[in-house]
Amino acid sequence: MNKIYRTFLAVVLMAFAGTPLTRSVAQNWTAFNMSNSELGNSVLAMASDKKNNKWFGTDLGMARLTGKTWTDFSMFNEKLKGQYVNCLTVDGNNVLWIGTDDYGVIEFDGARWTEHKDQMKRLQMKFISKIAIDRNDVKWIGVTLGGLVRYDGREWTKFTTNDSELRSDFILCVAIDRRNRKWIGTNDGISVYDDRGWSSYTKSNSPLPDNIVPAIVIDRNDVVWMATLGGLVRYDGKEWKVYDTGNSPLPCNQLNDLAFDPSGALWIATDKGIVLFDGEKHWRLYNNKNSLLPNDVMRRVMVDGQGSKWFGSSLKGLVRFAAQPIMGRVVDERGVGVSGVTVGDATHQAVTDANGEYYLEVATNATLTLTPQLDGRTFEPASRKLSVVTGARFEQDFVASSGMVAEGTSGEKVVVNPYLEQGYITITMESPMAEVEFVNEKGESIRTIPQYKNEARITISRMPKANYTLFIRTVKGEKKLKFNLK
Repeated sequence: MNKIYRTFLAVVLMAFAGTPLTRSVAQNWTAFNMSNSELGNSVLAMASDKKNNKWFGTDLGMARLTGKTWTDFSMFNEKLKGQYVNCLTVDGNNVLWIGTDDYGVIEFDGARWTEHKDQMKRLQMKFISKIAIDRNDVKWIGVTLGGLVRYDGREWTKFTTNDSELRSDFILCVAIDRRNRKWIGTNDGISVYDDRGWSSYTKSNSPLPDNIVPAIVIDRNDVVWMATLGGLVRYDGKEWKVYDTGNSPLPCNQLNDLAFDPSGALWIATDKGIVLFDGEKHWRLYNNKNSLLPNDVMRRVMVDGQGSKWFGSSLKGLVRFAAQPIMGRVVDERGVGVSGVTVGDATHQAVTDANGEYYLEVATNATLTLTPQLDGRTFEPASRKLSVVTGARFEQDFVASSGMVAEGTSGEKVVVNPYLEQGYITITMESPMAEVEFVNEKGESIRTIPQYKNEARITISRMPKANYTLFIRTVKGEKKLKFNLK
């Protein structure tokens, strides 16, 4: 984010309650600022290269983190001293492309710096906002108040509102989809360029909630996600979906940046914290109450090759979140949340809240088995094994049942767990096999399972709503109980 963009936002923009941070959660978060790194406190850009180096553009130049070692590159390169580094991109050859305020675009291959002084001057390329690289290794460069520039390694071509159908010369972001189309976010809507022609989306011709679009990302299914000042937008080429504070848990509508993790979960930098979204219905908010975020105004988000999340602020430095979130819900037979259930393994544990929800953080590539525990309850499933966790995991849900004890002629204990909301029941007994029969109030046999296996599921979702007597017959005798499907 450059100086003009910050000034623009200051003029134009309107300037989940958390839980206390536990020690196990806090150890997954690390804060960096001027006191413990080579960073400036305003993080404007982030990139991770093929050698696992992390690069950060700031209001004081550029810094690199290799392992635990920081290097301040503004000290070694005169062009980066006191320079705003607004964007960073790594190409297929591991060359770093640097977008600056006053010196335009600079390349760095780890040893050599390449400037393009003549072209920068000729094309008036100052205040670079974004560099995107397409499948043909062509660089697409967004220039604040300067349009869009194409560089194929030989020729530089500039597109502006004067000579193309570009919506605005105030470029905020550029993203490239699988069809090699360029999606260009501006302060006046979105322009799409397919190398032959242009199309545009604004508030006037689409459901776009705001014409200012700071970030665009493309998911693995080629669906376009847009961060706007009016909320989050999803567009699959046919249908639009807008998420805002009125129809989602988003804490505000001012969204600043977007990034996907390896599981396909979306991380959103907002003016009121970081939001995690599974793309369908599950959300989680991180703010300075339930994480080590230094404040709630987050400008940049990046997910590196190891699955760690990096969050950059405009005044309070940088935060790394090195764990993977796991979340789910425990409900009873009616679908009501069950509180007080301990979920986890010997190393990672969480207790469900009043809504039956739980949240865990585990190391990247962890393998664990989640087992719910609460006295007097059985669970379906009894456990969930998660292998090689590389991104956020949602819907690790369980159904709890207190069980209904069947009565009868044998001494065998038979417990029926009716998961009615989910449309099935299970029967636990000592015998490996039983005959199960549902009989209605008229004495009519509605359904019979001649060889029911211990703890197997019996689907009941298509049975008539009525009062039943459930008979369970084993070699040890007969048990029965009343069963109400009303």
